[in-house]
Amino acid sequence: MTLRWQERAWAAVVCAALGGGALAQSYERSVLVPGIAGAVDGVSPHGLAGMNFGPDGTLYVGSVISPGIYRVDVTTGTVERVVGAPEGEADDVAIAADGTLVWTAILAGELRARRPDGSVVTLAKNLPMINPVNFTHDGRLFTGQLGQPDVLLEADITGQAAPRVVAKGLGGINAFVGDGKNGLYVPMAERGAVGRVDLATGEATVIADGLGQPVAVKADSHGNLFTIDWTTGKITFVNPSSGETIRIATVAPPLDNLAIGPDDTIYVSRPSDNSIVAVNSDTGAQRVLIQGRLAAPGGLATIKRNGKPALLVTDAFGYRFVDAATGETELLPFDLATRASSAVAVTEASIVISYVRRPTVVVIDRATGRARHTLSGFKAPMGVTARGADIFVADYATGEVLKLMPGASPDRSVVAGGLRGPVGLALDPGGKLIVGEAEAGALLSIDQATGTQTTLATGLVQPEGLTVLDDGRIAVAEVGARRLTMVDPRTGAKTVIADDLPLGEMFTRAPAPVYMPTGVATDETGAIYVTCDIDNTLLKFTPKTN
Repeated sequence: MTLRWQERAWAAVVCAALGGGALAQSYERSVLVPGIAGAVDGVSPHGLAGMNFGPDGTLYVGSVISPGIYRVDVTTGTVERVVGAPEGEADDVAIAADGTLVWTAILAGELRARRPDGSVVTLAKNLPMINPVNFTHDGRLFTGQLGQPDVLLEADITGQAAPRVVAKGLGGINAFVGDGKNGLYVPMAERGAVGRVDLATGEATVIADGLGQPVAVKADSHGNLFTIDWTTGKITFVNPSSGETIRIATVAPPLDNLAIGPDDTIYVSRPSDNSIVAVNSDTGAQRVLIQGRLAAPGGLATIKRNGKPALLVTDAFGYRFVDAATGETELLPFDLATRASSAVAVTEASIVISYVRRPTVVVIDRATGRARHTLSGFKAPMGVTARGADIFVADYATGEVLKLMPGASPDRSVVAGGLRGPVGLALDPGGKLIVGEAEAGALLSIDQATGTQTTLATGLVQPEGLTVLDDGRIAVAEVGARRLTMVDPRTGAKTVIADDLPLGEMFTRAPAPVYMPTGVATDETGAIYVTCDIDNTLLKFTPKTN
């Protein structure tokens, strides 16, 4: 009886708002959360990782989440992409004396290079979890693989010969540096140590330990070593002769890599907010060179935080909260395992996130912030919505909308199937599921009890995130056309609110062409919010009063 009353009330609201030729609402566009200030052409990195200085004194930095290699001017903070997708997937980068740029494509398992003439070539293939790379002083090229087989390799810069195994079982080798004496200084993350590998014999010797989870070690112009701890953000001086260690600074974690400039300034990369922090190696003084607030944004939802209106934005490096008035952004203590996400729904008791790159749905207790349930077995969970105890997810790859019952057996049931790329997902006040089919270019209404599908609108260009406004209209991001569109669910009529939006970035380990779903949400004032993945911004569209 209650559901029927809600459906009748919802129908009355829709007819009153949309019937009789109501005037189209216009909106004022503003940037609530900006991207990196120095990004050239509005193209922003997504999770800065490995980095090294080139012979021109310019810092080169790689990104894996969205493939790209970037040139950073450490004086001005300008960031310019020099290798884009898909070739630019780079966990670590190194530059030869002649300007050849080499990088590790960790997900593809390839060692790649860009020659001085601009041509991109693959130097080696079939190297799963290939991660660090660097040149020695005499121009030899070395790389390594994490996990299994956990090896250090010497590679051929011409790509003619297969990589040669130098050493095995180093304990989590990562970004390293040559010692100028036929050896490499390497971090051993699993041992919490820094060691030296003899390149002639492959023998590894521990220099210093008790360093937490060291993920990089580099040398300054005097031969002093510095290492960083991924988990704590500690930057530590290591004396290569005595093994003496001195903590010189702590930067908010996680820290992925470091490079040391010609003047011995230390630069560290933090992927969670696309930041690079410069650290004085003598005093420990810090200066933020570049910084964003979002790393790889996806879906979003409105929420109350500390009694104020806020947004919860999903991100490949962990969801974060945004003050709806000021744009102030808060990333909770870093936890990639449970907070990396691409879509979100919020109820009174729970936060529900899905992650398409590691196909899971996690139910988080709002009171404690702890995960209550983690569900797996999805192919590509692109959209999620929830109300009360009911949770629904759209699986892009299987073409299904599923109802989830965490803790039960079975823990899911199919509400509707045969959909063509379902992405956006919402519940209207009457309990009907509103679904956007990215491949079909349509909006559907689905009865969750019967699975009956009703087409609300067609002719959309890759619809992704969507939200239902109080007056019945549906705002949807047409990512294929880079625009925000309002749909009248009664007639299917479409009105463009904004176009030329920075949408449609490629992300690794996510199905094309959606990759990371664009988020759309609305609040009680009727404002509409959209995440933009190309420049890592969050846009706000405020209804105009006249």
